[in-house]
Amino acid sequence: MLGVFLISTVLVVLALLTATGVTHVSGSSYKTEFAHPLWWQAGFFLFVPVFLSSYLYPKRAAASVVAALVPQFVLPTVVVYRYVHGGWGDGLEIFSYVPPILMTPQFAAMAAFGAWLGRRRLRTQDA
Repeated sequence: MLGVFLISTVLVVLALLTATGVTHVSGSSYKTEFAHPLWWQAGFFLFVPVFLSSYLYPKRAAASVVAALVPQFVLPTVVVYRYVHGGWGDGLEIFSYVPPILMTPQFAAMAAFGAWLGRRRLRTQDA
């Protein structure tokens, strides 16, 4: 569970540190990037450690989901803060919460599946 949290946190930190920020494109055009999209979307692959953690420790499956999701929800909070306090906010930055919202059912399903398989594994070992 701690491992899931650490992996998720590392992905968030990488997304924030590798972002280009505000770059001048031309004339009055600017490009804003407060979280690198590649590292941010890599968070969708956290279903693997969530599944493995839930498989090995079925009673802690829900905690694995929370451990993976908390940093993923912190990331859009930081992005929204950077947009608004940088003067670039137009209201659409709230959509940065869409990726972690989409991650939630994915992680929950994989945790439930991993816990189910883990409980079956433990039952066959006891028999």
